[in-house]
Amino acid sequence: MTCTEEAVETEVTAAALRHAMGHFATGVTVITSVDAAGRPVGTTANAVSSLSLDPPLLLVCFDRSSQTLAAIGTHGAFAVNILAEPQEELAANFARRGLAADWNGVPHRPGLTGSPRLHDVLATLECTVEHRLPGGDHEIVVGRVRHAHITDGEADPLLFWRGRYASLAALVMTRWDSHRPPLASRRRTRQAACR
Repeated sequence: MTCTEEAVETEVTAAALRHAMGHFATGVTVITSVDAAGRPVGTTANAVSSLSLDPPLLLVCFDRSSQTLAAIGTHGAFAVNILAEPQEELAANFARRGLAADWNGVPHRPGLTGSPRLHDVLATLECTVEHRLPGGDHEIVVGRVRHAHITDGEADPLLFWRGRYASLAALVMTRWDSHRPPLASRRRTRQAACR
């Protein structure tokens, strides 16, 4: 049996899709590049995925109106900066629309492709553009990874879940607390086990 258009009664609304996908916890990145004038640009993105190991490819999805997407089209390269849990402010800064992100006080340096590498991130993957594909109201950019840099350190990743930033520790504790019985019940269970 195959699925046909007749079998699908309704389409999911944008709001319903956003709500459902919000339950899929993702990492948070800042995608950086440089514009035609050589100025750094960047945008926060969680629609990032590894695609292939051989050749080394990843993909990033951009809103079609993204200034960072336009810069990548000109520059032909970009960097994926994977954020650590303490970098929520950095994520919020680059989540601003257009060129509103403030680069003042954001430590960075040009990477091998010329795209900005942000300091103190968990990892940076520098890519050149391999393909650009339509994806509804977004564009899918496939990048060939040219350099991968991992930062030494023990920081946890910054996550995005249910429409807000989250830490791995907070998610684990939230899930643990929601499944644990109340303290009085745990004491009774422990006492019963000891009899």
